[in-house]
Amino acid sequence: MVQQRSEWYWVFYKESTKHYIVLSDQDIAGDSRWILDHDDYQVLTDCCRSREQAERYGKESGYKRLKYKTRPISLREACEFVNTHHRHHVSPQGHKFSIALYDGDIVIGVIIAGRPVSRFQDNGLTLEVTRCCVKEVYKNGITKLYAAVYRVAQAMGYERIITYTLESEPGVSMKAANFTRKQISKGGSWNTPSRQRVNKHPLEAKYLWELQIG
Repeated sequence: MVQQRSEWYWVFYKESTKHYIVLSDQDIAGDSRWILDHDDYQVLTDCCRSREQAERYGKESGYKRLKYKTRPISLREACEFVNTHHRHHVSPQGHKFSIALYDGDIVIGVIIAGRPVSRFQDNGLTLEVTRCCVKEVYKNGITKLYAAVYRVAQAMGYERIITYTLESEPGVSMKAANFTRKQISKGGSWNTPSRQRVNKHPLEAKYLWELQIG
């Protein structure tokens, strides 16, 4: 019987903010190492056998655990971020408001909320999250952005927040943000002979997610 190798944990630090972040081998797969390097995070250690050990190592080295912050951001800046970092969507045309996810030094994610795209959902009291884009390595910050949208929407008097995910996406972040999956659309193109359009979005089916505002 082949014994599986246990997962190792890494500690990255950013000198300008004095923050550290703990990531597992799995967390830093793909482009994550490149993103961290680009955002000025360096390796403090790569040989912790548990997350608890890694957290302790970061604190004992004189750094504070990275805590995401939110701040306002203009639509232009939010759209620039989406167009640079989103996997499959370009930026939307307008918004009611946008919020940035901030590591204390730079923007690492944005969320854009606006009027529902579908006229069937647009009752004046429904807000749609039209884009949520967070750099892959900071993906656990998505729930903080949705929580910020909830607070703003509640203060503005909205009763419901909706958003969509592709059928191929697991929806883990939506469940973590307390959204409920309601229905699936057929997807497809908006291009017609009478009104020709260039498709700038995936054509697969999408799930509608809903969050009631209490």
